[in-house]
Amino acid sequence: MATTTRTKTVPKPVQAARALLALLGLSHLVIPVVLGLREDALRDQVAAQHPDFGAAEVARSADVAVVSGAVFHGLLLLLCLLLVVKLASGRPWTRRLTTVSQLLSVVFGFFSWSSSPMFHAVIPVAAAAQLAVVVLVWAPRSSRDFFAKR
Repeated sequence: MATTTRTKTVPKPVQAARALLALLGLSHLVIPVVLGLREDALRDQVAAQHPDFGAAEVARSADVAVVSGAVFHGLLLLLCLLLVVKLASGRPWTRRLTTVSQLLSVVFGFFSWSSSPMFHAVIPVAAAAQLAVVVLVWAPRSSRDFFAKR
């Protein structure tokens, strides 16, 4: 006699959260590329914010911004990919990690906003998507039931 296991289907709100996380992950891939391509704009911003810096300090500060941005957004890309895969399991820890990571990302976005105008058009859109992810995994009854039964 064959036994079959029936996996619970992932509710539409959780599927939507996973899609948004995939898009957010893509943004974390694009941001370091843009930083690298626009390093002269970063140098100009650093020079304007710190007129006492010499050319070497300005260049070093821009390099640090590009490298630290690549590392930071690379880690967030990996986290988003992990959550895209693991949210479908319905395990409560995935919902908690999603919530904490996305709320912290909104906070970090405010710091990015204040440090550089380069991504002013993107930060509010990303913050709205991050908040939507949190709402999608907590508010709908189908999401709450999905995570409660694991």
